[in-house]
Amino acid sequence: MKRLSSIFLLAMIGSLFAAIPAFATDGNQRGVPPELRVPEGYELALKTTGVGVQIYDCNASGAWTFREPRAGIFKKNGKLVAIHYRGPTWQSVKDGSKVVGAVKASAAAPNPQQDIPWLLLRATSNTGPGVFAEVDFIQRLNTRGGVAPAGSCTTGQVAKVPYSSTYNFWVPEG
Repeated sequence: MKRLSSIFLLAMIGSLFAAIPAFATDGNQRGVPPELRVPEGYELALKTTGVGVQIYDCNASGAWTFREPRAGIFKKNGKLVAIHYRGPTWQSVKDGSKVVGAVKASAAAPNPQQDIPWLLLRATSNTGPGVFAEVDFIQRLNTRGGVAPAGSCTTGQVAKVPYSSTYNFWVPEG
């Protein structure tokens, strides 16, 4: 329950972000860079907004390294549908199903100094019946924030950088 409480707090952070531009809203992938498009034979099953933090650790050489995301995944109506964490993993809060992905392709965000890259991820595992059981592809688009702090750091420091993005979940047609 503590994890979910943290997610709701993260949702409040999301209100600080400007509205996210709408790309790929109807499954046609209009406005999505070609390298991030899902191949033919898949349909958009779920379009969501992720709101949370990208966590970075300061390594022994004084540089920031990515550790993990922590975010709530929300439907357009603001309802929490999943949590997003290390893996990267998305887990349904309703049915417990999970999908773990691996980066297949990446593209710089329109403002790469402030916004983390856009991604196409391919599922490496699916657990349980439910919303994520058949997801094969995940797109992270329209990112805002999340870039590691600039400059050097002191070993042991942790930075939690707020971010938001659109997450599209794709399943085989049919």
